[in-house]
Amino acid sequence: MVFDLSLVNRAGKLLAAAALSLALLACDNSDTTAIVGTPAAAEMKPVSFQQWDKQLASYQPSVVVVDLWAMWCTSCIKRFPKMVDMHDKYSPQGVQIVALNLDNRDDPTALQQAQDFLREINATFDNYHMDENMIDAFEHFKLIGIPAVIIYDGQGNERFRLTGDNPSKQFTDQDIENAINELLAEQKMAAR
Repeated sequence: MVFDLSLVNRAGKLLAAAALSLALLACDNSDTTAIVGTPAAAEMKPVSFQQWDKQLASYQPSVVVVDLWAMWCTSCIKRFPKMVDMHDKYSPQGVQIVALNLDNRDDPTALQQAQDFLREINATFDNYHMDENMIDAFEHFKLIGIPAVIIYDGQGNERFRLTGDNPSKQFTDQDIENAINELLAEQKMAAR
């Protein structure tokens, strides 16, 4: 029996598109008002999957906190200023806070709004935009929806994946800080 793999691939893409559609519906899109701060030199750089993997590896031996977000996700926008606060708190300890925007690369208005938002909230840490098809990006990062935070240890291993995939268990800013503190404590123990 011969299977047509193109049908399987198309079915997978359709499932991914359906999941992304559900994720978009789950984000409350009614209020995208941002907390406005002093404009900063926050620049969002486009990055491919291959470039992202190299960039992520370049952060070693730091603990790396990657916030995956988009302008259409109101809950992402509302909690993003906390990532700025965490950057201010943890960067002196060698923690890298990195933002990875997943807005549609073919939507210049959304990309400009994201860039403006980063400047307004003074997000001076590394900011990237995934320069790949949005559905492919969700598949690449194994995401059902955003916001999502992925935290890597100093060896580049994914140690924590905080997502809103389970409606009964949404992650909090405290969950992010607990993960950071756990990894920092491990680094201190290993340095002894």
